[in-house]
Amino acid sequence: MSSTKVLIAGAGLGGLMMAILLDRAGIDYVIFEKYEHLRALGSATNLGCNVLPLFSQLGLQDELHKISKPSSTVNVYKETMERIGHINYEEYVETCGYVSRTMARPDLHALLLAQVPPSKVLLGKKIQEIRQNDAKVTILCSDGSSFDGDLLIGSDGAYSKVRQSLFQQLDKQQLLPKTDAENLKACHMSVLGITRPVDPAKYPVVEEPGTRYESVIGANKPNTWRYFTIPGNRICWRIDHHLAADADNISSSPQPAASSSNTTPTQISRGPRAKKAPSTTNTTASTSTSTSNASTSISNASTSTSNTSTSTSKTTTAANLPEWGTESSDAIPDDWRNFPCPIGGTMGDLFDQTPREVVSKVVLEEKLYQTWHHGRVVLIGDACHKMLPNSGRGAVNAMLDAVVLANALYEKVAESASLENVQEAFGEYYNERYPHAVAEIERSKRMARVVAGQTWFDTMVRKVFFTLLPKRFQDNSYAAMLRYRPQLSFLPLVPERGSVPALPQKRTLRASRGLHGAKEI
Repeated sequence: MSSTKVLIAGAGLGGLMMAILLDRAGIDYVIFEKYEHLRALGSATNLGCNVLPLFSQLGLQDELHKISKPSSTVNVYKETMERIGHINYEEYVETCGYVSRTMARPDLHALLLAQVPPSKVLLGKKIQEIRQNDAKVTILCSDGSSFDGDLLIGSDGAYSKVRQSLFQQLDKQQLLPKTDAENLKACHMSVLGITRPVDPAKYPVVEEPGTRYESVIGANKPNTWRYFTIPGNRICWRIDHHLAADADNISSSPQPAASSSNTTPTQISRGPRAKKAPSTTNTTASTSTSTSNASTSISNASTSTSNTSTSTSKTTTAANLPEWGTESSDAIPDDWRNFPCPIGGTMGDLFDQTPREVVSKVVLEEKLYQTWHHGRVVLIGDACHKMLPNSGRGAVNAMLDAVVLANALYEKVAESASLENVQEAFGEYYNERYPHAVAEIERSKRMARVVAGQTWFDTMVRKVFFTLLPKRFQDNSYAAMLRYRPQLSFLPLVPERGSVPALPQKRTLRASRGLHGAKEI
């Protein structure tokens, strides 16, 4: 085991995967989770070929298959139940060699948590402040405890306390890019959940071997609703209330400041100026592990819904909804209950089949930060690139961050966690992942328009995609995305699958010299 000590903030999907990979690399770590009890919320998430090779490499493929279904098709409907679009992902299996898998997000969280020793997860550790110098980084928690490490990985979500504390320090030093000081862009508000096992006689689709994913675009109302079938005869569902695309004042509240002290100015990583992200919709029900932060400034966001061009007096606005969070999820508006489903019945029927403790209400946002690391602190997942949960992109990209960062830490830091080595590792991670994050956010926006967009422009894009765009163009675009399939470079690589090869994988010098000392599969 390496003498390097890594502190991980957050026990969500990204933080847990980071811990698993560090363990395989032989690098010591501790996870700090702010909640006293871990309870993963959310609905469905999807893992595609970008990250499935990693699960095979870790020996988790069989366990993943037990909790998921293959994702084969996507159907898009008008509220009249006229199907207006269809995507068949089975056509791309030959291209990449993998079939995407859909599962309940809490089930995926439980699978990853089972790989981490309980002693490595400290609960009730709410980070209030971070401090760092040339030799170490320190986290200070709300209960008065503090912990030192060689480096800190902020995987604590869109409202990352690590990022807030770090950015305030950088701002005081005039090192923070202007765009990084701007708030997250709130795009829409959602109610979501997972049913109990339903009666196959009423919902025969739950017995289909693959996931049934269907999205309905509301008529003359700012709502889109969708559902996914998952193992155990259960159905994941979500109802979105879209916010005005031109309401620039809709954003989350300014994030609470953290006091700074004892910070040594070191290298700062910046990317190209990020484009301002337009407000869009999303296409899956994947959400963050915890939802209590989603209540941030709901009054600010909801008051702007009157500007939503598609809203009508007959449709419940976000301002009419109770406070967000699991505590206020006892009911949904009557007009939402009546939203029809292609599989029969209404969304109200699915709500009635859902235990209240797994219903959550969230604000979904997006933002790409330019600053991902500074000194001995680095960010991954939603903490540095908050994506709308389109096809599980938030979860997938957090895991891809973890893979690339683990490779860099194994190569540069495992043997010596000097400040220079730490910064080199962070730089390698950033240089590889930032361009992919930019591309992923753009892909998410495009697919959101196709599957769930409601503006006239979205309608035009959807028509072009489903009826006018040559299939060859779609195939080539999809194949380019599928090529990015990073694995751990210090473990035996999973053999290539499919007709389109993965991008070349850099082999670490330590592994080449046979000095890795990493845990084998």
